[in-house]
Amino acid sequence: NWSQSYDQDVIENYYGTTYICKLLDQHLNEQDNPTRSVTIADVGCGTGLLGEPLQKLGYTLLDGIDLSPDMVAKAKKTGYYCSFYTGIDINQPVAKQLQNKYDAVICIGTFTLGHVAPQALTQLVSLTRKNGLVVLSTRVPYYDETEYQRVNDELIENGMVRLLDQHMDAPYRDDGDAHYWVYQVLSG
Repeated sequence: NWSQSYDQDVIENYYGTTYICKLLDQHLNEQDNPTRSVTIADVGCGTGLLGEPLQKLGYTLLDGIDLSPDMVAKAKKTGYYCSFYTGIDINQPVAKQLQNKYDAVICIGTFTLGHVAPQALTQLVSLTRKNGLVVLSTRVPYYDETEYQRVNDELIENGMVRLLDQHMDAPYRDDGDAHYWVYQVLSG
């Protein structure tokens, strides 16, 4: 039901979308990836709020992944995405056809209380090709009240990812900050 008013409810004073897109762009440029050929999954794409800022940065090979068919229906109308996958619950293992599919995965507004468990980070990693990037945000209360740090540490210790960048208490919305994480996937 939230799909009908989602944009109006979150877009005002929402700095996170610009922040995370620039963070992804910065790290892709450091890897010397030509913008036009990078495949990106917007996981938890919702109504497609990341589509426009990514397009403005030159990224056109963008797929949307979300649990809610109603959110995806709104995202389709933006015209910024190539394909959509709906009904995907990243608390569960992702389908084989999506594994190791993307050069980069971006996820904002999903690692929040009541949405996904910290272990969903493993599913973002599984979507990403070897040496690809996972860039995501965690709201501060989510980070404080879940085992996100433990999951992060386990993935690093097990050699699945390398933490390239971390921005704690960075701008998100006027109702609070977020932490931003940039990982390089080491297995694939």
